[in-house]
Amino acid sequence: MKRILLPTDFSDHAQNAMAYATELYKHEECMFYVLNVFKVYGYSTTNIMYPEPGNPAYDAAFNESRKNIKDTVRRLIFAKNPKHSFEGLSKNNFLLDAINHLVEEKGIDMIVMGTKGAKNARGINYGSNAVTVMEKVTACPVLAIPSRAEFMGYREIIFPTSYEVPYKKSEISPLLSMAKEFKPMIRILHIKENEQLTENQIENRRLLEENLDGSKYSFHSLTNIDPAVGISCFTESRNADLIALVNRKHGFLYRLTEKPVVKGISFYTSTPIMVMHVQNRS
Repeated sequence: MKRILLPTDFSDHAQNAMAYATELYKHEECMFYVLNVFKVYGYSTTNIMYPEPGNPAYDAAFNESRKNIKDTVRRLIFAKNPKHSFEGLSKNNFLLDAINHLVEEKGIDMIVMGTKGAKNARGINYGSNAVTVMEKVTACPVLAIPSRAEFMGYREIIFPTSYEVPYKKSEISPLLSMAKEFKPMIRILHIKENEQLTENQIENRRLLEENLDGSKYSFHSLTNIDPAVGISCFTESRNADLIALVNRKHGFLYRLTEKPVVKGISFYTSTPIMVMHVQNRS
């Protein structure tokens, strides 16, 4: 049984992400954990007397969270998929701490969460919570769903890579699972910094081919272009369904999530992003 974590703030984009997740996994036995991390307003992290159960402010915030969680879970159960079970959770914590704890405690296989797009009505940049989770939660993959995205299957997946590191099969296992399930064409996109690949890059490309054996894939490259712009343009040109990234320090995700870059790319509003993580490397 898969264990899927669905963080929610009860917004429309969070509800859309849950609909996407239940459709994505509609044929699989799944336990969905619906998580709301609530805040007790009027208190800050610097307060010595932080509210606890029994405090009126805490109880009011907790009860509101629980009410909304129950309503959310009730709507999900109403879909009547016999393969799916749901558990609602309300936590008064920092978002990352709550997520990391649940990933370990529940053995989470995937986090699916909504994003607000490049900018929301208040001018806030692309889903800061989603970006933080994609960067900082490394024990399991994260699937970030833009507010207008609808799951229609995976026909094409864009997989950007620098060929700078060899990927373990376990590190790209979420991509391999999707390739097995949906039979997409995986477009491996290399944005060149040099005209020729080094011997190390050639070997890492060969290992990637070995790991993708049995899947449909093709190689593509772009030269002299910013990675974010290149990925955005290539994704739009292919009308792709998903961007799959492997996160490592100063890699593609690092450059994608710098604020000046995020402001300039439009694909975040329509293309889901799945972030996988390099394991046991400095």
